[in-house]
Amino acid sequence: MMKRTSSHPPNQNACDRSEWWREWFNHLYLDVYAHRSEDDAEAEIAAALAVRSIQPQDRILDLCCGAGRHCRALRRAGRHRVIGLDYSLPLLQHAATESPHECYVRGDMRLLPFHDEEMDAVLSFFTSFGYFTTNLENLAVLHEIARVLRSNGQFLLDYLNPVHVRRTFAPESEKKHGDYTIREHRSLSSDGERIEKEIIIENWGGENHVYHESVRLYDYDQMMEMLQSADLQVEGVLGAFDQSPFQEDSERMILYGYKK
Repeated sequence: MMKRTSSHPPNQNACDRSEWWREWFNHLYLDVYAHRSEDDAEAEIAAALAVRSIQPQDRILDLCCGAGRHCRALRRAGRHRVIGLDYSLPLLQHAATESPHECYVRGDMRLLPFHDEEMDAVLSFFTSFGYFTTNLENLAVLHEIARVLRSNGQFLLDYLNPVHVRRTFAPESEKKHGDYTIREHRSLSSDGERIEKEIIIENWGGENHVYHESVRLYDYDQMMEMLQSADLQVEGVLGAFDQSPFQEDSERMILYGYKK
């Protein structure tokens, strides 16, 4: 059953290029990222549970849950007290259709619609951090994670590795899905602090669609400083969900720890 809150996200009436996430996470997004499977989510949850001692009775927040893949994987792993939060109504509707017994909430991660210390664990997968234009807004997300976590509550934040992104990103790519084509153009912002992506979906429903992504590239030291400022103590960092340790050229930066 999908639950809704009455709280209104900040800047609700604004919708410009800097707030790309308001429009992009829709039914077309599900097609672009169709390769992200339930099996992938299950492997990622297994890796998260290997480094986080999350018990069956713990209340877990899947932050930016999207279509609910990780919520379902948590349930299959015996963790039934899961809340999935996302801003995207289309993705939440899809999640509720796929798993009607889960609890889904619509909200903004800068102002979470939960009480202080309501969660035993907060998990965030697939680079759902760094979306916002200002450092203050991105830092607010970490402070909200800390606010809703109980003392010593656990967190895991799956984030990209800026060093790897800058070294390996492909400026252009193309893939075909049936009758339509997805073209992606990638670039770094002029200051090198954001990875920008333009997604062009050609001939989807007989029309072309253009969307944008922009994610802030925080390096390892910056992430450690931001987490500590939010009273989130890092215990370890993985470089991938195969549990390999983080190194300079790792594909991912998966940070985990607890609230001080």
